[in-house]
Amino acid sequence: MQTFWQDLRYGARMLMKNPGFTLIAVLILALGIGANTAIFSLLDGLLIRPLPYHEPDRLALIWEDATSIGFPRDTPAPANYADWKAQNHVFEDMAALDNRSFNLVSDGEPEKLMAYGVTANFFPLLGVTPVLGRNFLPEEDRPGAPKVAIISHRLWQNRFGGDQDILNRELLLNDQKYRVVGVMPANFQFYQRYINLWVPVAFSSEELANRGGHYLNVVGRMKPGVTIAQADADIKSIMQRIAQTSPDEAQGLGAVVVSLRDEFTGDVRQSLWVLLAAVGFVLLIACANIASLMLARAAARTREIAVRAALGAGRWRIVRQLLTESLLLAILGGALGVLLALWSFEFLRQLIPVALAGQTSLQLDGRVMLFTLLASLVSGVLFGLMPALQASRLDLNEALKESGSRSGLGAGQRRLRNVLVVGEVALAIVLLIGSGLLIQTLYNLQGQYSPLRPESVLTLRTVLPEYKYGDHARRVAFYNQVLERVQALPGVISAGYTTSVPLEWKGGANGLSIEGRQAEAGLGWNANHRQVTDQYLQTMSIALRQGRYFNPQDQEQSEPVAIINEAMAQKYWPNESALGKRFKMGSADSNQPWLKIVGIVADVRQMGISEPVKPEMYVPQRQIKTHPFFTPRDLAIRASVDPMSLTDAVRTAIHAVDPAQPVTNIRTMEEVLGEQSAQRRIGMILLSIFAALAMLLAAIGLYGVLSYFVAQHTPEIGVRMALGAQMGDVLRLVLRQGLTLVFGGVVLGIVGALALTRLMASLVFGVATLDPLTFAVVPLLFCGVGLLACWLPARRATKVDPMIALRCE
Repeated sequence: MQTFWQDLRYGARMLMKNPGFTLIAVLILALGIGANTAIFSLLDGLLIRPLPYHEPDRLALIWEDATSIGFPRDTPAPANYADWKAQNHVFEDMAALDNRSFNLVSDGEPEKLMAYGVTANFFPLLGVTPVLGRNFLPEEDRPGAPKVAIISHRLWQNRFGGDQDILNRELLLNDQKYRVVGVMPANFQFYQRYINLWVPVAFSSEELANRGGHYLNVVGRMKPGVTIAQADADIKSIMQRIAQTSPDEAQGLGAVVVSLRDEFTGDVRQSLWVLLAAVGFVLLIACANIASLMLARAAARTREIAVRAALGAGRWRIVRQLLTESLLLAILGGALGVLLALWSFEFLRQLIPVALAGQTSLQLDGRVMLFTLLASLVSGVLFGLMPALQASRLDLNEALKESGSRSGLGAGQRRLRNVLVVGEVALAIVLLIGSGLLIQTLYNLQGQYSPLRPESVLTLRTVLPEYKYGDHARRVAFYNQVLERVQALPGVISAGYTTSVPLEWKGGANGLSIEGRQAEAGLGWNANHRQVTDQYLQTMSIALRQGRYFNPQDQEQSEPVAIINEAMAQKYWPNESALGKRFKMGSADSNQPWLKIVGIVADVRQMGISEPVKPEMYVPQRQIKTHPFFTPRDLAIRASVDPMSLTDAVRTAIHAVDPAQPVTNIRTMEEVLGEQSAQRRIGMILLSIFAALAMLLAAIGLYGVLSYFVAQHTPEIGVRMALGAQMGDVLRLVLRQGLTLVFGGVVLGIVGALALTRLMASLVFGVATLDPLTFAVVPLLFCGVGLLACWLPARRATKVDPMIALRCE
């Protein structure tokens, strides 16, 4: 222990003796270790730390598998849920929930509350209890039972000021009185963070027999020891029996069981591993840089090390002393890296999936700090061991005879330093190519919406409550009056209502029948359904390919019409024109009207920025008397001025029609697109930052090697110039030395990228993982940076004065 403290004190003195070297090394390490700490804290919060439920590893979500119509994870029908719950052998319990909304018109301004209808066992199944009050009782989860509600902690604080007397207060929701029986904890969230209210789902016997409506979310708690694979197989077998007994509703349907964590983190999991690999590369480059500096420093300390060896210090004693200095540097870098990681948390929170946003925090807990300590110690060994071994391997006679000014790197040390630089360049090339692919991906994702000119479109939501607008005529009157007032506002070009603007709803699929044709057995026809007003498609700048848009003549009494997208036309009428053809929603013998196709419009990705385009139909809202669930809720307004400047005027126009109607989700279409691409954008920015950092560190390493080469060969350069060598000759000598390393690293990096970028296939869009442009531009870019890093010391070499160089020699 005494020897250890001696090494520690001596190492600290040596580092303080060279403050410039110490500062540079600590900063480089802080960047590498800090980046790793930050990304690990994110990975820890999302993939390692337990979800805030009781025994969360036993929780799973159960979906219908409707892959045949483009929905591999579809929301289940109530009857299927009832059969799963009654017949399974793998779940302790199973609960269901559906999406609801309520207008709260008491205690202040009208407010739209997004809610879940849940079975009474939902909260107990998760192992969560209200912070105030109680869970729902089984007798409250029945048709006709007294209406009760549990509210979120956020609603309790924001709307009711944290009033401790909130329990048993009656709220007027959709003109019905609900009694508050509980308040959930502040960090409770299940799926969407904006849910502020839970009410009993209260299934009727008719609803539990319904296999045609698919709108539930189903969560189950597996029995101890049951795996996801076993649960999946059991539910699939039940679904096969359902398909046999109910072929009309369930033919072709399957089921899939997904663990709760996989469901919540599925979209971001691979991105996290890519980022962790990226910061690992950055740390390796940082270690290579410090190792190169340590080699040069060890060369300058040759006489010191030789004297210690001559006085009896063994090789291991010297290695241990040098490693102690390396570990001191690493720990200092790690300490500063923790501060950098803490500073980055606010930015990294944007990578947390929506389903976990309210219950996942980034924190420097014991696990993260242990990771940082281990990363620091491993880094210290990585960059310190080889230089220490090289420094301890010396010839005492030669080392003691050599003056301090002549000491330099040996052949082995030079080769090691060159190998380190080549490795740095290769790792930087891999990161730059990955970054280039993600940059193109984001450009392609956002570029596909550019024809819509989203920056000029204001969107907002007015969900009409069924209790008030259950009548079709009342809904039509509301839309007409709002649009008439909004279109009269200064700065408004056009406006239109739709069931949902692009990217805001992933549902709305309807079965359909085509006139004169019969679907194959087990393969029904299907298309997404959007009800719109006359000017909606023009307002959104959705291009007309054939036929016409809707017009005021498409009235309730006129022939029912529809406009379809190109995907629907190509799928159902592949070798003929779809114009004039007729189809209807539902089966051919249903009482739904036949719809005549009067127009075909361009495809728009409605379901997600990278989701495949699905067949879609647009129908005039005036002509369709379907359930209010499908009726328009989103208002789109194209403006000639800043769209957000119209917000107050539009809200006033809506309240002039219905003063109690809440107006929510006020955003530009550009903001909607930005939210959908936010995680990809943040991931791209982070990878680009890490790639740029890797390129900078590699360039610094290259510059350092060549600067040392010039300093070590100054006498030789002086002799060459004294014998007639021109500046160009000296420039080529140094550049050849540096560019050889650059080209070696570039070739190795391209080979590595060819192998590793294949793992990014699910993260890219509109660009191949072996994109020739990226693989050509990135090496050229780095060669340009490498040439600059080589040119600076080469230029300095051309300014060597032969007389001074020879006098020093």
